[in-house]
Amino acid sequence: DEPTSGLDPIGAADFDELIATLSESLGLTVFMVTHDLDSLHTVCNRIAVLADRRVLIEGPFSDMLKFDHPWVRSYFRGTRARGITA
Repeated sequence: DEPTSGLDPIGAADFDELIATLSESLGLTVFMVTHDLDSLHTVCNRIAVLADRRVLIEGPFSDMLKFDHPWVRSYFRGTRARGITA
């Protein structure tokens, strides 16, 4: 749950790299709960967005950018996401 919370950007990037490497080399499935868009983009090949008391969408990061829901649009294409979506 929120594994990169409280880490500086370098530490968070190192953590993401470690998780991605372990997942790929050992064939692990990683289930991560995070609000960190950088981690989502770097580590996850599938994302589930939970809002309105249900799963709104599940799929790759690219699907999140196209999904037409106000909260999802704001979260994945808002001003804080500009480095990811640019």
